[in-house]
Amino acid sequence: MSATTLASVPASSRAPVLSIEKLSVSYGHVRAVTDVDLQVAAGEVVALLGPNGAGKTTTLRAVSGVLPRQGGSVSLCGEDLSGRRPDQIVRAGLIHVPEGRQVVAPLTVRENLQLAGLASRRCPPKELDEGIERVFTLFPNLSRRRDIASGLLSGGEQQMLAMGRALIARPVALLLDEPSMGLSPLLTEVIYEFLARRAEVFAGVAIVLAEQSRIALSVADRVCILSKGRVAFTGLAHEASRDVTVRAYLGHGAAGAVSP
Repeated sequence: MSATTLASVPASSRAPVLSIEKLSVSYGHVRAVTDVDLQVAAGEVVALLGPNGAGKTTTLRAVSGVLPRQGGSVSLCGEDLSGRRPDQIVRAGLIHVPEGRQVVAPLTVRENLQLAGLASRRCPPKELDEGIERVFTLFPNLSRRRDIASGLLSGGEQQMLAMGRALIARPVALLLDEPSMGLSPLLTEVIYEFLARRAEVFAGVAIVLAEQSRIALSVADRVCILSKGRVAFTGLAHEASRDVTVRAYLGHGAAGAVSP
């Protein structure tokens, strides 16, 4: 199905690509996430919102296998990911861009992109150079700094590189953990302009976008709000700002954050 055709089909009528059911995670005796349910269809963006400590990062880490789950299940295209290592989950097509970017600082920009292709094994070697050039086309700043050690990049450039690595890995589902963290408003706008082009850039990919602020509503189809590790609200993003629960968590300016 083409991206255009896909976009015309309501997400609620599509089978989920990523399905999270009754997910629970603990740190020792402290329960951090309890019974989180979330389904994301192909081509859909679900914003996972909530204040610091709400359980957003813990949820994404458990979904990608970085943290063990105490309960619940995660499936990708109907296939249960239970018991798989993080590298096996990546090779299945579930790609996690963690908070803080976590680029390999001594390696150049190009080498980071090459590593992503080799590690995921989802990009055929003969197509890797073409994929890297596509990233450079999407992010001209990276093209100009392709031979610079990634540790010398600005925070915004490192975020671009982290997203470029995800593209190289050819995700089926993508987890983005606070891509605006530590960025200036101008660079945040650049990142979100990129995400707004998801039909072109991430055609058919199911995306979970975790953020503390309402900016995620500008690109999301649906929203899920976490509070103290539990789901406090789920609904359509364009309707979310009118809900009293959403306004309580995101502030009364939420309505002005949503754009077509």
